[in-house]
Order: sequence, then structure tokens, then C-alpha cells
Amino acid sequence: MNFVRSFMIGAALTCLALVLLAGSAESAKLASWRVVLVAGDDSAAVFDNAVDRLTEILRGRPGIELYRLTSNRQLSSATRATASAKNIDRSLKGTAAQGCFVFMTSHGTTDGLYLSEDQESHRTLSPGKLDRILDADCGERPTVVVVSACHSGVFIGRASKGDNRIWLTAARDDRVSFGCGAEFDLTYFDECLIGAWPQSKSWAQLFDRANDCVRRKESELKESSSLPQAFFGDGVKDLELP
Repeated sequence: MNFVRSFMIGAALTCLALVLLAGSAESAKLASWRVVLVAGDDSAAVFDNAVDRLTEILRGRPGIELYRLTSNRQLSSATRATASAKNIDRSLKGTAAQGCFVFMTSHGTTDGLYLSEDQESHRTLSPGKLDRILDADCGERPTVVVVSACHSGVFIGRASKGDNRIWLTAARDDRVSFGCGAEFDLTYFDECLIGAWPQSKSWAQLFDRANDCVRRKESELKESSSLPQAFFGDGVKDLELP
């Protein structure tokens, strides 16, 4: 009888473990996302190009609510608003999606991300301003932010490091990133990130592959390393891509 009882207890514990693992795996995949893609400057086509490429990847996927913002007045329309802090806020506000994903590509400084058409914010989106927008609109939802710009590591600060946040940046806060000239189709980081997307399951895999790609490109062209940065909150370390 003791053997039978032990066997039954062991089987029950095994089943419980399998259920918990299944639940954990399921929780890493969200059913819906509010997506905001931001091209912050029109001095080179690379920024809107990146937004267009990600749109091609994400548009039409189940559960995706997608908004595009541009700094190119010729591209502005009712469905493609001007890139500004106010319009990032408006694009995220009121979502019922399970997760938030914000992708921003532009020039950057140690003060933040350059938004050439955003006069109200003096053409710079600061880390503090973005944190307040994310807190208000996304709250405790899993939230992923990709910032592709020089000095973009400045966005990974103490206030932004929540358990529900993932940050991927193209450079450390004291480094520049490369490929934002008119002769390029995409910046180095954007090209590597978008190229790695189809082969990646999670945000962590995406960053690792993009980071390796950037380092190879910089090494081949004898550029100093931009040192892309990442932060993964404890609650979203295994979060899967949309």
C-alpha cells in the first residue's frame, strides 16, 4: 500500500509540474499587442524604411494593433501621424491589448531621442517623458521598447527597469551607432534586428542575434563598437515575439 501511495503521489506531483510548465510556456506568448513604430527624423530614409519593414512583418498577424508615426511630411496621413511624444501617447492610450511594443528609430543624444517635428518637446523625447507615457498607457502590461539611435542606452535607467519591461537599444549611453546616412537602406542595428526577427522566437533571442550581427558589421568596417544594450525584467525574460 505504501508503494502504491508513493507512486500515486509521485504521479500527481509530476502532473502538477507539467501543468505549471505548460502554464509558464503559455504565459510567455501574448495573444494581443499594441504596436507603435516611430521614425523620428526624415534627414535620411533609413528611419521610415525600418518602420516600413517592421510593418511588413507585423501587419496582418492576429492580435496586432499597429500604429505608424513619421517625421516625413510627405508620408503623413490620417493613418500615419507625426512622430511626437503626444502622438506616441495617443497611439498607446486606451489599449486593451495584453502587451505594448514601441519601436523608435532616429538620431539620438545623451538627452534622448530626436523627433524633428516635435516642437512641443523641443525635438527631444527624454527617457523620463517616455517612462511617464508607458506608465500611464501600458501600466503593468508586458512592455517592450526598442530604441535605435546613438546614445540610446540612456533610456535604460533606474525608473524604467520594471519587472514587466524589456528594453533593447542600439548603443550604450556613451556610444554612437552607425548607418544613419543617406547612402544606407537601414541603420546597422535596424538591419540586424529586422534580419534576425524571422529566426527568433523570443525577445532575448532577437537581441542576441542582432547584437552579434552588429558587432560583426562594425568589426568588418573597422568601426568602434556601439555596444548595444538590453534589459529584461524578471516577469518577461522569456516573453515571445508577436
